[in-house]
Formats: sequence, C-alpha cells, structure tokens
Amino acid sequence: MGFLDRFRKPEKAESQKPAGAGEAGYRQPILEIARLISDGDQEVMGEAAECVSDPKRYFEVHIDRYEERGIEDSDDLELIQWLGLVDILESRGWVCERDWKDELGDFLHFMGKLTGMAANRLSLEREWFDEDGDIQQWCRILDGKWSAREICTAALDLESDCYVLFPCKKSDLEELRHLAGSIHRRIDLAARM
Repeated sequence: MGFLDRFRKPEKAESQKPAGAGEAGYRQPILEIARLISDGDQEVMGEAAECVSDPKRYFEVHIDRYEERGIEDSDDLELIQWLGLVDILESRGWVCERDWKDELGDFLHFMGKLTGMAANRLSLEREWFDEDGDIQQWCRILDGKWSAREICTAALDLESDCYVLFPCKKSDLEELRHLAGSIHRRIDLAARM
C-alpha cells in the first residue's frame, strides 16, 4: 500500500451499492411498476417475473423484440428488463408506444384501445384536439378532461423519440416516479416528456 492509497475511497461492496444498482436491484421496482400500470394483471405479472428472474434467458427467447429496438446482445441486463417491461405492457394492451410526430388519428386510435381506458371508463373525443398539435399538447388536454376522474396521461421514458403512454391514476404517479427513479429510469406525466 503506497502513501496515496491511504486517501483512496474504498470500493463499495455489492451489498453496499444503492438500491437499484445492478440486476438484483431491478427486480422489485420492475414488478411493482408492472403491477401499478397493469392493475395487477396476472399475465403481465407472470411474464414480468420471468423477465426479471432471468433477463438473459428472457432476451434469448424474445430476441426478435430486442432486435427491432436495435439491441443485439444481452450485456446490459438493466436495459433488457426495462425494455422487456415496456414490451410486456404493450403486448397486453396497457401501454402504447407512439412516435413523437404521431398524427392525431393514430394517437386517438391507439390510446382508445388501451385496457386502462376501458377499465377507468375514460373517453376520447376527436373535437377536443387540434389536428396540428403534438402528443404533449394532446396529453395536456386529456389531463384536463380526466382531472375530475383523478386520471392523467403518463409515459415511460425510453430515452428515444417516442412516447410510451398510458392512463394513470394520479394517486399512483408519484410512486411510479419514485420506483423508476430508484432504477435510474423515468416515468412522468406525458406532457413533461
């Protein structure tokens, strides 16, 4: 041990890393996010459990989904789990992934088909929206229209030019923000993305 080594901070052991660090720290937040967004949908929960239990195997089984996103290997297990969650929720109708330059008709079509729309008895009326608007503007309008129902439009951030949208109970949004933040990801109001 040299003189300068005395001043070096000791490296943190795996057990001392903050929550959310590493593959194991992703398991519980991912499952809780899945539960809150899907209202505990058993099919979602089962597939999400498979994804976080063995992300490498999940990647191999669903490699076509990942390749569509430009992910060719399973080196980043945290990203594999995050994208796996999005794909699971989308395949079961709980979220829709929309391009930033979506047209109003497509936005209304895909939002209207979400399971959470029917579960919360939410409506979409084309006349509420300006055809020349964008997703953030349209989501602000929905937030206003659904405010009395305590529902907002939220999104999972993929750090890309798309929106992963879902109707969200306002009472769940803060917990979703916290859970996503604990694994260095982001969920927020869609209008803030």
